[in-house]
Amino acid sequence: MEFDRIEALRIGQELKKIRKQRGLSLSDVESFSEGRWKAVVVGSYERADRAITIGRLSALMALYQTPVSALFPREEQMRSDASVAFDLARREPLRQQHPGLAHFLSFVINARGDWNGHVITIRKSDLHMAAHYEGIPAKELLEKLEINRFLLRWR
Repeated sequence: MEFDRIEALRIGQELKKIRKQRGLSLSDVESFSEGRWKAVVVGSYERADRAITIGRLSALMALYQTPVSALFPREEQMRSDASVAFDLARREPLRQQHPGLAHFLSFVINARGDWNGHVITIRKSDLHMAAHYEGIPAKELLEKLEINRFLLRWR
């Protein structure tokens, strides 16, 4: 698949996600826009069956009250696939030194249904949420975790 088609599909998926976040169906968009945006046309953009110009894209995003930049990943979002792996054998000392992080990891473990694991891996971008539980910047938390050997690896 060529790059333009892949990018059109990605943008279409983002358009659909934003529309749904706004709680709008395709027919709602048509009604809300007083017919300026036909449901079939918006659906075609979302499926990437039809190319959308920058001007039309900008107008649609204005209707959704969302900046066009929301469609394009920022550099830190593109790097969010980096991961941090925790050694669950050291869970009790982790709980004592970093109770907020331990609570966050317990939430992730329960959400995944992975209670017997020896390792839990989270996205490095999720470390920012964990750092919020600890009340410190993510960089500082990562340094403390490395020093105390709670991490098996991070990349």
